[in-house]
Amino acid sequence: MGKFRSIETLSIDSTVLCCNFVNTVSTWKTAKNYDYFAVYDDFIAWCYKLEISPRERLESLKELANEQPEQALIALHRIKEIRKVIQGLISAVAQDDNDKKSAYLPAANLLIVDAISRQRLLYVDGKFTMSQIDSANDLLSPVWKAVQSLSELLTDHETKRIKECPMCGWVFLDETKNASRKWCSIKACGTTDKMNRYNQKKSLKLKKDKG
Repeated sequence: MGKFRSIETLSIDSTVLCCNFVNTVSTWKTAKNYDYFAVYDDFIAWCYKLEISPRERLESLKELANEQPEQALIALHRIKEIRKVIQGLISAVAQDDNDKKSAYLPAANLLIVDAISRQRLLYVDGKFTMSQIDSANDLLSPVWKAVQSLSELLTDHETKRIKECPMCGWVFLDETKNASRKWCSIKACGTTDKMNRYNQKKSLKLKKDKG
């Protein structure tokens, strides 16, 4: 039997919201993959897990989606489109592929403009702060925080630390001291990658010995 997958079992391997948003597909390396966002409620469950918005606000969105299933389906499709743009740009940065960066930048910029338009300047406890408006009537509301996270990732960090797992395509910010992190998870993809390379070396040695 295949391994049971759900938002509950989904590993959170990055400290950056937009990266964790991208990493809701089991692998970006093949078309045969598992999408953790099968229905809109999965997206809300993911928001719960990462504590993206207040629980009561997420409950309101879940109720709204149940009342408007067609709109929830449209919202889910848009969420996946946004995820694909974010994945494409982060992957291009990780690969230092300038052509891909240029290809994804226009769509990413449109998303960032939308995200910024949903922010307001607030004065709380004697301090000014920028905060996103969480609308109880907007099924897309939480996704704009992932978009905002993308702009922060790209502008606040060295691009050489933005990486893509060579095994599954999950993305992450390498926060190790010497920027040596290679995989999304050493226990999962790291072990598999090392085993694959060991088997390849072993196979080559056997062929060489026979030759």
